[in-house]
Amino acid sequence: MDEITSQLHAAAADAPATRIDVEHLISAERRHRRHRSWVWSGIGVAAAVAAVAVVPVLAAGGPPQAITLPAFGMPTGAPPTPVSLCAGVTPQTSGPLPPLQSYDTVRARPTEAPGDGVARLTGALRDALPSLLPTGVRIDPALKGCSEPQFQYHPRYREYTVDGTVRRGEESGAFLLRVLPTPTDEAEPGCRHAPDPDNCEDVNYPDGSAALVSIMVVEPGQRQLSVLLFRPDGTSVLAITNNFRNELVGNRRRTSKTADEPLLTVEQLAAIARAPGLTVYS
Repeated sequence: MDEITSQLHAAAADAPATRIDVEHLISAERRHRRHRSWVWSGIGVAAAVAAVAVVPVLAAGGPPQAITLPAFGMPTGAPPTPVSLCAGVTPQTSGPLPPLQSYDTVRARPTEAPGDGVARLTGALRDALPSLLPTGVRIDPALKGCSEPQFQYHPRYREYTVDGTVRRGEESGAFLLRVLPTPTDEAEPGCRHAPDPDNCEDVNYPDGSAALVSIMVVEPGQRQLSVLLFRPDGTSVLAITNNFRNELVGNRRRTSKTADEPLLTVEQLAAIARAPGLTVYS
């Protein structure tokens, strides 16, 4: 039980009868904190601006763009090959791990050692990317000293992430991939769990997985694509990309396009999220 849950339950325990749904408030607060963590610790200011700005922009420009995803098959191939990892990929904590950020998970939490998970997931991603990225497109990792995308483990959230930049020539865009156990309050996924519930499409796949897909408009011509995938084994995969960047000029924020369109489509982003081996259950 996390701190906000304890506080709300304690407040409700001795309170008179009320119409307030405490459990709903707890669930909403957890979703808000997860959304905030997706945005701020993932893409950074650019994603935060997208999440905040999408509603007024869409209100002015009409309904959200329709999203159509084919039920394409997941790529197959040989088991992941051994990978060469950069140093410092698994941050170490001193003392006990911090409290979990949400209620329990759909399945028992993974027992795989973080270092083993980093190597396994990195190998799976590197095996999948050559057949999933468009011609001429590459992903440059944000992790210094790495030449290929590589996962990092974050003990605070019990999750694995890849941060980087999608590039094609002079064009670029942010890239985030996050793999973690599915919280129990998302066991039946729906657009209420998306970063922006008002701009979302729920897509189901033949293998039993489901994706929440969003296209957020920040400024004219500036878009952020996100895919939140729920695997049937209890793993969630979040993939985000865009075609803009934010810069602070004095005390003001300046947003500029880095490509005419995001260098990955929502279909390609979903294919990356669905790549074999991107699961916390080895």
